[in-house]
Amino acid sequence: MAKHGHRKKLSIALIAQGHTVSSFLDNGANAVGGAPPLEESEEKDVPNAILKWENNPAVKEIFDSDMKALKESDVFILLEPSGRSSLAEAGIAYGMGKKIVLIGVVTHPTIVVYSICESRYATTDEFLASLGVPTPQSQ
Repeated sequence: MAKHGHRKKLSIALIAQGHTVSSFLDNGANAVGGAPPLEESEEKDVPNAILKWENNPAVKEIFDSDMKALKESDVFILLEPSGRSSLAEAGIAYGMGKKIVLIGVVTHPTIVVYSICESRYATTDEFLASLGVPTPQSQ
């Protein structure tokens, strides 16, 4: 599956079930400051591509949007592989009392942070099946 294809698949499936989804693929974080879309670059390169991020109004707007989405959410889905921003947002969501769901295999060396995850699924299909959403494997 193409990079981030599993994120899009999950978003589409959840929206089809009537859920609201907030994703960095849709909120502008994917190309702020002239950085290439993440599907064309490595996530680790994005901070280096955003010059003067401290005073960049687009970065502040994305932060505010992310915080609003976290406050309005019931569940935070941490979809591996994830980056530092995702782990930080998961921690913020946990601090807000949100349920944290982990989907995917953890490959980070500091796995203790994943203890905040209330539910764990190896794959997107496994998670969707737990919600009763038909997946290609279950049809």
